[in-house]
Amino acid sequence: MNKLEDIRQSLTFLNGAERDLIIRWLLRQGGERVEEAHAAYTTPLPELMTRQEFLDLETPDPFRYEFVNGIIRLMSGPSVAHCRIAQNIYSALRAHLRGGPCVPFCTGGNVKLSPGTDEIVYKPDVFVSCEQSAWDEKSIAHPKFVVEVLSPSTEQIDRKEKAVNYRRATSMEEYVIASQKRAELTIYRRASRWLPEIASGLEAVAEFRSLAVSVPLSVIYEDALRELAPC
Repeated sequence: MNKLEDIRQSLTFLNGAERDLIIRWLLRQGGERVEEAHAAYTTPLPELMTRQEFLDLETPDPFRYEFVNGIIRLMSGPSVAHCRIAQNIYSALRAHLRGGPCVPFCTGGNVKLSPGTDEIVYKPDVFVSCEQSAWDEKSIAHPKFVVEVLSPSTEQIDRKEKAVNYRRATSMEEYVIASQKRAELTIYRRASRWLPEIASGLEAVAEFRSLAVSVPLSVIYEDALRELAPC
C-alpha cells in the first residue's frame, strides 16, 4: 500500500475549507522548519476573526482569502483559462453597462453578504452591483449578478455553498457558473425559481436577463479554450 498516494487520493474529495483546516493542522505539527517555510510566503492569520477585522486585514503575501462566519479560507491561484473567461465576461458586461447605474467588477473585489445572521465575504470572478450607496472602499454589498469560474479546488463550494448563499441575498437576480473544461455556462435566475439553465457549445448564446445582455459563448471562451475554437 502506498500511504502517500492514498492520502493524495483522499484529499481530492475534500472541499477548499476542509483542506485549509488540514493545512493549518500540518503547520502546527510540522515544527520550526515548516513554520519558517510557511512564514516566508504567507502572513500568519488568526484562527477566527470578525468580518470587519478581515476587511481591514492587509497581507503582503500573494494569496487571496474569503471569509465565512469567522473562518478564513485560502483561495487557490487561477489558471490562464480561468482568467481569460472571467476577463471576457467582464469586458462584455462593461461595454454594455457603461454609463448606467449598474457597474461590473472583476476578480479580487470583496462582496459582502449578510443572509440571515451569517457574515460572509466572497471574491467572485465577476460580479455586478447597482446599489452604489452600499459600496465602501473595502467591500461591495448587494450584488445583483455573480459569475464563478469553476476550478477543481472550488467546484463543490461554487456549486453548493455559494449557490445557496448567493440566492439568499435579496439583491441577487442571477448566479452563473462557468466551466473552464468546455464552453458551458449554468445560469440560475431568481425569476425562474433558481432552476438551472445550461448554455453549451461555442455556437450558444448566454442570456443574462437581469442585465438585459446576451453574450455568445464564442466571445466568453475566446483565447481560453483554444482546442474548442472553430477551424
